[in-house]
Amino acid sequence: MYHDEAKESNNIELLITLMDGGVDHEVARRVLRKFDGDVEKAASAMIEGDRGEEQSSLWTSHSQIEINQPRPLPPPSVRPNSPINIDLTGEDDQNDELSRALKASLETASQEAPKFGPSERPPDANWAMVPSNQNNSGADDLDRAIQASFEQADTGDEYQPLPLDQQWRKEGWPVTLRPTKHTMVYAALILQALFYVPQIRARVANWRPAVPEGATEAEPPKDGPELLMWKLVETFTNMDLAKLVDLDAHEVLEGFKPEPWSNPAQPPGELSHRFFDKAAGALDKVFTHEFIRTGQAKQRIMQFQHGNFDDEPGELLQDASIVRVEALGPSDTNDLVGRLSAQLSNPKDDDTKQRQVIFEPSEVIAFHLIRSGTVIGERKPFKYPKHIYLDQFLKENVELAESKWEQQRELHADIQKLVLHNKSLTHFNDRDTLMDLRSSIYYYENVVDAKGDDERTRVTQITANKLKSVLAQMENEIEATNLKIAKMRDQAATLLDCPELQRARYDLRVVLVHDGLYGRKHLYSYVQEKGAWWKIEDTSITQVSEENVMEDSVGLHLGAGPYLLLYSRALPEGAELLDLQWPPPIKVCRMSRIVWTC
Repeated sequence: MYHDEAKESNNIELLITLMDGGVDHEVARRVLRKFDGDVEKAASAMIEGDRGEEQSSLWTSHSQIEINQPRPLPPPSVRPNSPINIDLTGEDDQNDELSRALKASLETASQEAPKFGPSERPPDANWAMVPSNQNNSGADDLDRAIQASFEQADTGDEYQPLPLDQQWRKEGWPVTLRPTKHTMVYAALILQALFYVPQIRARVANWRPAVPEGATEAEPPKDGPELLMWKLVETFTNMDLAKLVDLDAHEVLEGFKPEPWSNPAQPPGELSHRFFDKAAGALDKVFTHEFIRTGQAKQRIMQFQHGNFDDEPGELLQDASIVRVEALGPSDTNDLVGRLSAQLSNPKDDDTKQRQVIFEPSEVIAFHLIRSGTVIGERKPFKYPKHIYLDQFLKENVELAESKWEQQRELHADIQKLVLHNKSLTHFNDRDTLMDLRSSIYYYENVVDAKGDDERTRVTQITANKLKSVLAQMENEIEATNLKIAKMRDQAATLLDCPELQRARYDLRVVLVHDGLYGRKHLYSYVQEKGAWWKIEDTSITQVSEENVMEDSVGLHLGAGPYLLLYSRALPEGAELLDLQWPPPIKVCRMSRIVWTC
């Protein structure tokens, strides 16, 4: 435990400054205490993703990845709080009254501090606690009633079909998939997002159910993943060929049975994570059966395989479809690649064999952006790239990637030393050294009255010149250090930009966004269709620039914003999904089911 709260508070502020303000005050306190107040070790750990507590799994909620402590850095060459002594007069005047006041203050401070803990007052029967009712069925019923009320409440954004004259789809425009219940809007957005991932759309279009021997038609399955695929084929067919811009998602959502988003205080990210994982698992089962039935080589469409570096295929390996990424990292790593590198490049005892790697990549990969805690200082949007290369996370590239990460760690350690050096120049005892110097210069140049004494005038001028010389030297040193820091940060950011680690390119396809409030109109998506980006917000569909997609800062001050990113493998240059072969012929009956005929 820290006993010097003032020192701890100062070190926390210094740690937050080192992280460029992009860290929560409580997180900084936890990490600092974890390293017994060592600011340098704490900063090094935070740069590499440590948050002072056991971290959740990177890939999925069931993975066994360990994110452990970073290696301690060597002591800095410059102490952060080394004072700058400037002897201006050589005099040491004593002020008796000031001395007495300081002595009295110290005597007061040395008195016994107030004690915190259980009261020593004798118990009073009048204040005895009444035993609680052990039967919680009433509370459970109340919770269920509250949840049901949210599901049925009139939030002002219930499903309203578009007027007939607004339902026609414009040429080349995407469509919106809308649920009848506002509690299902997050799930409808995910199914809509899957349509705009070209690999998934093509696979769904090419899927055909098995027709029983002797039969001429394939009837819809009763349950299981095949039923979900059947419903998805129908939905995707309408999304591709229908002339209406507004499609009802009720039928397909009934098959997937998503959890309702019934709690306004619950961010939609966790629900979306579970629903996407469920949908990906079901679809990959269907795709695998299709590969086996048709004699095709198996491909991983939505689930990749990961495990420890030294694991053998088939031993302790796990499948995952979505990756958790902490979106409130330090400002210098508050981007998708930076956070992934920080979370994966910190193995226990630097044992490369324990590093989590991807054994078999999938065609599609999703990232769930989580935001735990708050940020002290300026909030900055989380950055995600138009393209991401997964090569550095693949097993075959671990050694090369590790050497690059090691260089990055060394650069970050050197940057940290320079930041601490600048801090020692600009602050001392919680005071701004440069501001104090400028105030002193102003005093000697504009306030001091020489009273006609030539010697006093000469000494005053000499003192002002000394101060200006010191200030100029400090400003020049700070400027040179800042330039060096910027250059080193650029070098660290581009270390992995080499041809060997830029082969497995994935392109951004979909971004799901939450503005921080509750309801169907507070979730929207960006999707890419035929080379253009579109914003789909309930019934509103508008074409937007790529800059809008990459720089959207909505929800920033509500702890919200982009919460799900979908990437898929880059398609060959010029390749487009044109004239997909949806099931021919299609007969739609009253039950709105598809019947395949042979």
